[in-house]
Order: sequence, then C-alpha cells, then structure tokens
Amino acid sequence: MIAFVFFGLVAAAVVFEILSLKAPLKHVSVIYDVDRDMAEPGEVITVSYTITNTGKRPLFYLGLSFSFEEGVTICEDEKWKKNHVSTSFTGTNVERTLFLAARSAVKGRFHISLSSRGIHMLGRYYLEAGDLLGLSTSVISSEGEKSVVCTASLAETDPQINILGGFLGDISVRRFIMEDPSLLIGFREYTGHEPMKKISWTQSAKNARLMVKLNDHTLDTDVAVAMNLERTYASPSDIEKCFELARSACEMLEEMKIPYAFISNGDLRDFRQGYGRNHLCAILRSIGISRGTCYTSMSELADRCIALNRSNRSYILITPYLDADGMGALARLNAVSDHEVCVLYGGKNRIMEAAQ
Repeated sequence: MIAFVFFGLVAAAVVFEILSLKAPLKHVSVIYDVDRDMAEPGEVITVSYTITNTGKRPLFYLGLSFSFEEGVTICEDEKWKKNHVSTSFTGTNVERTLFLAARSAVKGRFHISLSSRGIHMLGRYYLEAGDLLGLSTSVISSEGEKSVVCTASLAETDPQINILGGFLGDISVRRFIMEDPSLLIGFREYTGHEPMKKISWTQSAKNARLMVKLNDHTLDTDVAVAMNLERTYASPSDIEKCFELARSACEMLEEMKIPYAFISNGDLRDFRQGYGRNHLCAILRSIGISRGTCYTSMSELADRCIALNRSNRSYILITPYLDADGMGALARLNAVSDHEVCVLYGGKNRIMEAAQ
C-alpha cells in the first residue's frame, strides 16, 4: 500500500512537472498604473500592479521584477527594501516572488519618487516562471507605456523670490487702486475731496445735491512670464535654475490670482493669458518635458513679446544671463511694459562682460 501511494505521488509529480514546463507564462499578464502622471522632485508616487493567471494550471513559482532607470528612488522602509529591492548597472529593481493559483489575480503596490526634472518611463518589467521541481525557468519581459513627468522644483530659498514677491505685490495693489471709468457701479454723495470730473450732474439734479460716480477697479492688468533659454554662456545648472524660477513665478501668480501668459524662445509651449489649475498644470508639464533647447535669441524673444503686447501688461523675464544684445532687448521690453520688467537670473554670472 505504501509503495502504491509512493508511486502515485511520483506519477502526480511527473505529470505536474510536465505541465509546468509547457508555456508556463502563456496565460500570465501584468498591468500596472501610477496615481499621478506629473510630480515634482521628491514627491511620493504610488505604483499599483496586478498579476493575473487566466490559465487552468497554478504557477508554483512566479517572479516579478520592475526595472527603474537612474533617478528613481524606492520610498519604502529598510526592511521592505532589504527583501524586495536590488540594484545593478541597469538601475534599481523591485522584485517579488509568489505562488499564483489557477484563474486568480494578485495585487500589490509600492512607492517611488523622482529626483530630477524630465520624463521618466516606468515601464520595463520581467516575469520569471519556474517548473515544479525547479529544474528550469522561463522568462519574458515587456516595456509598458506608463510615464511620469517630473517638473522643476520651487526656488523657495533663492533671494530673487523676494524681488519677485515685491514686484507682484506692486502689480496686485495697482489692480485695485486704478479705477476704470468704463466700469460704473453706482453713485455716492460728494464729500468735497473728489475731482470735479467725477461729479455726475444728472444724478446731482435728481437728488438735489452733488453726487459723484463710483467706478469699479480695472481687472485687465496681467503679467507675461518671458523665458529666455539662450545658453551660449550658461551651464546646465543655470538652465535648471531658470526652470525653478519659472515655476515659482507661475505658482505665485496663481496664488495672487493675477492672469498671466507664458512665452519662451525654446522648446516650451507658449500659453495665452489665463490662470487656474489647468493653466498652471499645462505650463508645469511643459517645463517638465523641456530639454532646455533654445530656438531663437533673447532679442527675438523680446520682439515677439512686443508684438503680442497687451495694454496694462507687465513682464517677468527669466534668463540665465544678459549680454549686450540682451540688455538692448530688455530696454525695448521695458519701453512697452506697464511696470519695470522684473528680471530673474538663473546664472551666477548674470551680466556678461560684453554688456558692461
């Protein structure tokens, strides 16, 4: 009887071994997703995945490995990383082994962060299935389509943010002290301090006393952020600082609810006047995917700003430096700006010797 049971178990093991050798990954699939498609450096991103076995046979050993490029950090505790994370010359790998029953699915998730601006592909994964006795393995890999755009950091500690804050404070105050005579909201009694041109003679006659017009404040003041990516004398870090300053400027304009446009002479998109979350996110995405490529000169950027100029528009110019041509372009831009142009520099050598 014991021999019969023993041979029965051996026969079953042989059958299962033969079955486990037959295209073990044919019915296995992996889908994964991230909880956001845009982030900033250091922001935690959740990666969720599901492994599904639609076949009729269980998988006694299944290994899943996600491979991440340089610049991706795994945000888990040390114990978890010791069990699931490895590094190699290709980057960082997140690994998991499991038993996967027939017609079943297993879910999991982990957290990552990105350290640098740019587009980060989160795609390649490897599946490894072993036979019952561990005598052979089958491996497949696939490149997914998921990516996360990492935009620039905020330049919160840069002293120039104080300059920008003062500039935007002036713009904000001017919006509410400049009355628009075309926006009439009512009348009030004359106090003796208002100019004669504000007296409404029609309303004075109706009320048998002097009445003055009440005008609403103008709302059409706006700002254009002009981004100069000319880099003849600029280092890559100077350009990155420009991106950080551009993001900070847009965030501050949003906070103060000042409409703004975004204009660049590089591979960033131009954005017409507006504000709101969608407007900001579109600009931040453009900043994230930019390679810092410059197409035209600072002088041409200024000319395009002048061609697109609106009444009551002020300018924030973000540039790595200004040379002689740049100083001339700045002077032309100042001539049409409603407020003296606020210049933010990304480079350490802000004014080149050629301009002095």
